[in-house]
Amino acid sequence: MLANNTIFSSKVNSDNLSQQNRVLIELPAPKQVLVIFNPISSAGNSISRAVDFEKTLTSHGITVIVSESEKKMRRYRRMATDIVESDLVVVVGGDGTVRKLLRALSRAQTPLYVVPGGNESLIARSYNMSANIDDLLRAITFGKCQEQYFGLISGNGIQGKKPFFIMASMGLDSLTVKRIGKRTGPLNDTIYAWQGTTALFSLHHPTVTITVDGRVTVNRESGYVIVANSSAYAKNLMLVPDASPTTDKLVVGFLPGSQRKHELIKAVKILQHKPANLPLQYFTGANISLTLHDLDYPLQVDGDYFRNRDIKAENTLEFSINPKPIRVLFQP
Repeated sequence: MLANNTIFSSKVNSDNLSQQNRVLIELPAPKQVLVIFNPISSAGNSISRAVDFEKTLTSHGITVIVSESEKKMRRYRRMATDIVESDLVVVVGGDGTVRKLLRALSRAQTPLYVVPGGNESLIARSYNMSANIDDLLRAITFGKCQEQYFGLISGNGIQGKKPFFIMASMGLDSLTVKRIGKRTGPLNDTIYAWQGTTALFSLHHPTVTITVDGRVTVNRESGYVIVANSSAYAKNLMLVPDASPTTDKLVVGFLPGSQRKHELIKAVKILQHKPANLPLQYFTGANISLTLHDLDYPLQVDGDYFRNRDIKAENTLEFSINPKPIRVLFQP
C-alpha cells in the first residue's frame, strides 16, 4: 500500500483482483440459487439472460429463484430471506445492482457471482466473470470463494451508512452520471459519451478538505477526487492502482487543479488501453473524511448519481470499511 501523503504517477499493477492475497474458502455444491436481474441492464436483455441461467441451473438439479431488482435500497429487504436461504446469489446486472445488495450479502455470507449486464460491470470483469453460463458452472464445480471488503459512506444528511464496492468520486464522471441519473429505460455507451461530452463543456471541480485517519492531507483545494476500494475503475487508466477489496483500507486520490485537458488525456489513454499517468496524490487509510466547500456538487458511487441529489456545501462525508466482508465466488 502507498503511504499517506505519497505522490505517485499511475502505473499498471501486475496483480488484479483475482490474484491479490487469495484466501479461498471451500463451498458445498449449491442446492438453491437466487438470480436477481436488473431489467434496464444489458440494453434490456437481462431478463432473457436470467431465464436462460435459470433453465440451465435447473437442468443441473439446482432450485432457482428469479427476482427483479429494486430501484430503492430499502426494498431489497424483501429479498433478505431469499438471500439467507440461498447457497449462491447470481446478479445479472451492473455495479449499481450489486451495490444495493452488499449489506444483505455481508450479513448472510451467501457467495456472489455477477453476470456483466451494466455499462461497465466493473465488479464482474474484475473477477473474470462473464455472461457465459459455462463459466458459472465451472466456478460452481470448483467450489471456492474469497472474502472481499466493501466501503461505507455516511455523514451530514445521510441516514445510516450507504455501501459501495468500487469507488466514489467527484469530477467529470459525477457530473456525467448526474445528467444520466434521472433517465428511464436501457442505457448504452452512446448515451454516456454524449452526456460526458456535454458535461465537459461546463466542467468545474469541487473544493474540498480531505482528512485521512485524523490527519489533514488536502486543505481546501479544488480538484478531482476519488475514494476507492478497488483499482477497477476506468478500465486501463489505473487511476487508483493500489486500491484493493482484499484489504480493510481505502485509497483516496486527488488531482489538484484538474483541468479539461486531463479529461482529454483520459479519453485518449482509454482508446490506447494505457494508464493515464496523471499527477494524482494518493493517501491510504481506514477512515477518510471529505468536506465540500463553496458549492454543492454531485457524487458518483459505483456508476450511480448518489442519492439523486448533490452533496451540500460545507457538509462532510465519512468513508470507512464495513467490518464484515462479502464472499465472492472464485472464477478458476
